[in-house]
Amino acid sequence: MSYMNIIKLVRIFLLISLFVLPLYTVLDSQLLEGYSPKVSKIEIKGPIQPSTSRFIERAIQLSEVNDSVALLIVIDTPGGMLEPTRSIVMNIMNSNIPVISYVHPSGARAASAGTFIAAASHIAVMAPGTNIGAAAPINQDGNDLNETLKSKITQDATALLRSAAARTGKNAEALESTVIESSSYTAEEAFQANIIDFLSPDITSLLVDVNGATVLVNGIETTINTRDTSLENINRSFLEKFLDAVGNPNITFILLTLGSIGLTIEFVKPGILIGGFTGILALSLAFVGLGQLPVSWLALSLMGVGLILFILEGQAPGLGIFIIGGLICFALGAFLLFGGLSPPSIGSPSFNINFWILTFTTLILGGAVFLCLKAFKEAAGPSMPSHAATIVGKIGIVKSSLNPYGSVQVGSELWTATSRQGASIDEGESVMVESVDGLNVTVERIDEQSDRKG
Repeated sequence: MSYMNIIKLVRIFLLISLFVLPLYTVLDSQLLEGYSPKVSKIEIKGPIQPSTSRFIERAIQLSEVNDSVALLIVIDTPGGMLEPTRSIVMNIMNSNIPVISYVHPSGARAASAGTFIAAASHIAVMAPGTNIGAAAPINQDGNDLNETLKSKITQDATALLRSAAARTGKNAEALESTVIESSSYTAEEAFQANIIDFLSPDITSLLVDVNGATVLVNGIETTINTRDTSLENINRSFLEKFLDAVGNPNITFILLTLGSIGLTIEFVKPGILIGGFTGILALSLAFVGLGQLPVSWLALSLMGVGLILFILEGQAPGLGIFIIGGLICFALGAFLLFGGLSPPSIGSPSFNINFWILTFTTLILGGAVFLCLKAFKEAAGPSMPSHAATIVGKIGIVKSSLNPYGSVQVGSELWTATSRQGASIDEGESVMVESVDGLNVTVERIDEQSDRKG
């Protein structure tokens, strides 16, 4: 290539640059103007369950992928299960973006397990009129643990709080008192005790308050820039909503009841596919719900005994004692299902079944089982009386002539009768009962029987 050709190429490049560079600058400025930093937001309401832990973990991951400035967790919880709470704390502490917890609105609480979430958050904020604390481990029935177990759980919980406080610079001593002494703090008291970082009446004020705050995120000093940010809600997935629904103690109990009715029908009257299908489906959903709850498996076994008694009633109808015993076992098991011997929780999240739902559902269960058994009995026709076998060989009197059908009185009871081999037997003759089939007896003349024996 000659020197003149090189000069021409340079001139062309410079000429193109004169047009391209201004255009690039305009487009770049427009892109920058269109860019708006965002803060991801989720809401945690109600007891802390395994589904809650999975939801928060997914929200953190989505926020990281979407380059969110921070993840805002709006909290209103009475507490929850210990293991999901620990999982939430670990996910927050290992997050690659700042996590801001906000107890909101006024009247909300970050009780028990909620205290741990606030303590682990890089920034903790409360609205006026909210409270935090009361994080002592207890049983699901609200009673204290035995001293040995309580000591172990308490030490584990306080160690977790100290670890979280050390990372976020919060008051470890004040946080420990929420576990050891079940201390509770108002929003103002929590702010003064350095349990939280800010008091903000609403989310708009919160974004202004936390702007410019510097926190350690995975050991890296990070300045939170929430100025001119937009909120991006992260909602629960269908699976998470489903787990929350079946994880409701009342819904779980209703599913157990429906499953018990369905299986009772299927065992008593095999071949009614709707009973078996409904029973298996309802119990399957119930066990999914039980996986979300601190269940007492001993109480669940007691409910299983109740189901077995219902089935036995179907095999030995008319006694009634099996239905009564089954209802007692089922109701007692339901009452203890989420309390007593269940795993400990942090605080009292009220996992118990509503008393009225428990009462009415149990009564409906008993009524449904009784009516089903009665319907099947009637559909099957009259059954052999319990004493029927005792009349075989007894002497009776023909009340209406047998040709070959008629009636025979045996003792004080009147039976539908059939003569042996279709023989005619006149009214008033004596006959002997040869066999019983339901409410019908087969008879023969006394003299005929004597002839056969002879």
